[in-house]
Amino acid sequence: MKKVFLLMCLMATTVIASATDVWEGEHAVSWSNTLTIEKGKFTDMKVGDKLVIEFKDAAGEVIELHSNAGMLPGTRFEHHIFPDQSSVEVFATPAMLASLKEYGLEVCGVNFTATKIWYGDGKDNIDENTAWSGFFWMDDWSTLEITKNCFAGVDWSKVKAIRFYSEANRTDYVINVLTKWGEGGKLGDQTTMTMTNEYAELNVENIDMAAALADVDRLMIQCNKEAGDPFNFTAVVLVKDGATSIAAVAKSQEQTANSQYFNLAGQRVAHPAKGLYIVNGKKVIVK
Repeated sequence: MKKVFLLMCLMATTVIASATDVWEGEHAVSWSNTLTIEKGKFTDMKVGDKLVIEFKDAAGEVIELHSNAGMLPGTRFEHHIFPDQSSVEVFATPAMLASLKEYGLEVCGVNFTATKIWYGDGKDNIDENTAWSGFFWMDDWSTLEITKNCFAGVDWSKVKAIRFYSEANRTDYVINVLTKWGEGGKLGDQTTMTMTNEYAELNVENIDMAAALADVDRLMIQCNKEAGDPFNFTAVVLVKDGATSIAAVAKSQEQTANSQYFNLAGQRVAHPAKGLYIVNGKKVIVK
């Protein structure tokens, strides 16, 4: 009887992630036969939501997400898809969401058949300072290439730095931030950037970012894992004066050190371990 009651309690408190279907069918995608989704399908989508494109018959080629006759902001060039892969997911930044709601989505690429598109609960730490968020595997000289329009409308005079968040939990890896390959394209590396276990920070106060991005279409983050394990890159975030985004998590934790912590069930926690808590009415990540 106790076991049954416990099971009922667990079922009653289970949180079910929401999902909204956008499109379903079969569409053989090619560069000349793209799949277009009208803007009205994204009316209820929110910043941080996960947008998922499901497919079949992948032949090891690429998929790109476009909007308004260009790359969808907040995405990266050429998602390489493997023969056993069945989906690609991206996380909605403010710029991405604005473009989807104004222009809709175009699924491009080659050698796969799209079967379903939907969006639902994703990440809750994306805000107006987030240029890109996702999961990108960094191994031996891997390169994350995010679209230039991730930074559309940014007033660079108010930006102090760009932080590249990862799950590395170490600092002994190689990182190069570039706008292009070759001479004049390198903005910084691990010897000039601030390296922490959570992120690598590129100070841009003495870099003319508007000029650096003027004649290119992407920002590239190249990493080599060196002797350590490979890891995921998870976000590219602008650091501004008075920032309150995930770029300021460490500062927020210091300011709330003497505040009361509550878990997501509303229970007070005297000695919080790693995880997500409510402090002064706001969600705080303890690392």
